[in-house]
Amino acid sequence: MQDREPVEIDATTGEVTDLPPPRGRRYRCTLDSLDDVRREMAKVYRETRSGLIDPGAGTKLCWMLERVGRVIEGSDLERRIEALEERNDT
Repeated sequence: MQDREPVEIDATTGEVTDLPPPRGRRYRCTLDSLDDVRREMAKVYRETRSGLIDPGAGTKLCWMLERVGRVIEGSDLERRIEALEERNDT
């Protein structure tokens, strides 16, 4: 049983049972810039160090955030190249 998950306690036996996680609630954060990604990675790091997130899950989340950061870098470079090419055409 994890500390942060909802549980049900049987009134007769006192047994504790994990409840399924609530559906429809999604974690939302802005990941539109590298600074946003950096902040979210730092948050995951702090929560992992504090024991709020399992280290394996924290590693996976940081890996995904790293990939998001690479996509942002690629999009930014693509925009800059297009702007330079347009400037050269005129």
